[in-house]
Amino acid sequence: MPANSPVVPSRSVPSPSVPSRSAPLLFSAKLWFFVGFFALTILATYEKNARVFEPASPIAQHYAPASWFLPVHAVFGILALGLAAFQFSNRLRARYLRVHRVLGYAYVASVFISGPFAIFVAFKIPKVFSVIAANCMQALGWMVCTGIALYCIRRGNVALHRRWMIRSYPFAMVFTAGRTVAMFVPSIALHPSAGEAVFWMAIVLAAFLPGVFLDWPAKRGVAMGSVAPEGRSVLS
Repeated sequence: MPANSPVVPSRSVPSPSVPSRSAPLLFSAKLWFFVGFFALTILATYEKNARVFEPASPIAQHYAPASWFLPVHAVFGILALGLAAFQFSNRLRARYLRVHRVLGYAYVASVFISGPFAIFVAFKIPKVFSVIAANCMQALGWMVCTGIALYCIRRGNVALHRRWMIRSYPFAMVFTAGRTVAMFVPSIALHPSAGEAVFWMAIVLAAFLPGVFLDWPAKRGVAMGSVAPEGRSVLS
């Protein structure tokens, strides 16, 4: 090349953006999960409370002391269960942010109405103390996680808001989990202590599993990235 020839700077050609193939799969997985979850919720609720509107039925008499509190708790609890499903939709959040926010505030309001009334119902209905304590722990865990999620989004921290919303919903799912186990294992009804154990186990899992779900991919990525293909540490 001659000494006086101009040097043409090289330009990097941007690679064409390739749409993520995992997005439709993730949407389908969420859709089928919530369809199955709501189907189980309806089936398990009907299995236990089918005769709740018959005053002479055992289940109606069981709930009778909380007749003024239970409808409020149930209506807003069902509303929270349904609204939260839309909060997990990335498409809704990306295309209709205002709708996402409105539904989110409706979910928060439903939690903070249903949660305290759950505690009132627990103390009104005749129960052993361990079950009352479990009801209170479930309601408090639900409200605390939702309150932190609300605080995070009000402070503009979207990432932490999403994490705490994910932590909030499993406490609502305890309702379905306990009834589903009782539906498929009817012998639990013959042993009250077994039902208490299932209830407490569902609450522990609701508090524990979201952390595993949220943190495990990052920890796994760090562990895989810290080892070179030759088996040596990248930092060595």
